[in-house]
Amino acid sequence: MNLQRLRVFAFVACLLPADAFVSICLLMAHAASLPLSLFRRLASPVRTPNAASVTIQILNWDGKHLLEEFLPSVLIGAKGHEILIVDNGSTDGSVEFVKSGFPQVRILELDRNYGFSVGNNRGIEHVKTDLVVFLNNDMSVDPDFLQPLLVPFADPAVFAVASQITVPDPAKSKQETGKTRARFESGLFYLWHDPVTLQDEHGAALPVFWAGGGACALDRRKFEALGGFDSLYHPFYVEDTDLSYQAWKRGWRSLFAPGSRVMHKHRATSGPRFGELFVNNTTRRNHYLFAWKNLTDFGMLMEHLVMLPAIHRRAITQYGAAFELRAYLRACLRLPLAIRRRLANAGSYVLSDRDVLGLTQ
Repeated sequence: MNLQRLRVFAFVACLLPADAFVSICLLMAHAASLPLSLFRRLASPVRTPNAASVTIQILNWDGKHLLEEFLPSVLIGAKGHEILIVDNGSTDGSVEFVKSGFPQVRILELDRNYGFSVGNNRGIEHVKTDLVVFLNNDMSVDPDFLQPLLVPFADPAVFAVASQITVPDPAKSKQETGKTRARFESGLFYLWHDPVTLQDEHGAALPVFWAGGGACALDRRKFEALGGFDSLYHPFYVEDTDLSYQAWKRGWRSLFAPGSRVMHKHRATSGPRFGELFVNNTTRRNHYLFAWKNLTDFGMLMEHLVMLPAIHRRAITQYGAAFELRAYLRACLRLPLAIRRRLANAGSYVLSDRDVLGLTQ
């Protein structure tokens, strides 16, 4: 065995006590949730939302340069519907820029940066329409992007509908399309975007694993019933996946509408402000938290727990020991919160983890 392999195994061994702690906590939480799942709380009767009027909500933090570039296209695509900018305590003149240049746009000024989840949740409190469209501030939209998002809501079981996403760099065109997929393999969820086919372009909206929070429409009442985006994942990433997954397990569908097209200047806010290393490490942390909060199938949960050392080994080999140790220990610090969320939701599910994976392929 060479020195590199010895170092990897040494770091994996260092994480074994944390793995044991996580396993004990999650198995106890699973046992505690079993009685709760026997007394399922029936969801409120679903009704068809009114699509005659919608609100387009844009979260902004020090993104004046992005609003200058992209807000004009949103005004055209909105076609008279309300635009609400939720400003996360910007200090770059964003609020003043919008007030002076776009007086028809409503602004909610927050006192500081609350991150993606809380910022958007604060905005929803000020939305009165049944449907709300979330857009990142680094999105430009096609003039006709809105209608394809609204049509599927004629089905009251629809929770969210996502747009087709393109990116400026053709080399990265397959990294983000809006046609989201997932698989559970070797103890962990793996998430990706599938290419959009010609058949997709000419077909109806199709089921997806999650509706991306940067370009999607959703049913506000269902969003509120789910508690909004979960601050467990603060400051960003995976919270939209979690939201759609929670909706799916309640029998509410997330769809992809390829006829709705937007262009995304990916990570134009998070990357420069936080650094790619922190962004990637937070995403890795949140993948653990997603599994700990959401995995209720006992077989899948056990696979995750048994495979934790192998999961660490692969990550250390690929990303380095410091990266994986930091991500995992950051996740462990939030394990109690993930378990509280897990127990709170235990009596609300009508679909299993395997059901959702099957329905979204």
